[in-house]
Amino acid sequence: GDHGNALLSKFPIVAYENRDVSIDGHETRGLLHCTLRIPGREMPLHAICVHLGLKESHRLRQLELLGEVIRTHVPVDAPLLVAGDFNDWRCRAHATLERSTGLREVFVHANGRAAKTFPAHLPMLELDRIYVRNTKGDMPLPLPRDPWSRLSDHAPLAAEICI
Repeated sequence: GDHGNALLSKFPIVAYENRDVSIDGHETRGLLHCTLRIPGREMPLHAICVHLGLKESHRLRQLELLGEVIRTHVPVDAPLLVAGDFNDWRCRAHATLERSTGLREVFVHANGRAAKTFPAHLPMLELDRIYVRNTKGDMPLPLPRDPWSRLSDHAPLAAEICI
């Protein structure tokens, strides 16, 4: 899409909005907010894909915008998944998102630290994240290095999320 975000789902996407969170004069960045209908569940799952800026000051503002979207468009008791490229090599987003939105990072919760995802061929930096709220039994899933390291400059993350 407009900001490099996509959500693939085996469940119906009943609503979506791509929000531009670019900072004037810099690279294009966005949040893709989708609402999914999960069979057998009354409450829909909200999923937000992110691609935040390279500069810390931009990321801080974009995290504020993400918090605003969550507070105004996601019911407080709805299951929520937020994932993508946070470009947060200093790991500052965890505390901000937990405090402002109640999100917890799946890999940090399970392993005590975020997964290293960049560069894909030899991951050294923790740039990509999976955050959740109102879910249970979240479990990071290991992925083989090949073929993923040839498909992107970021290693993918996967997790089993139960709602």
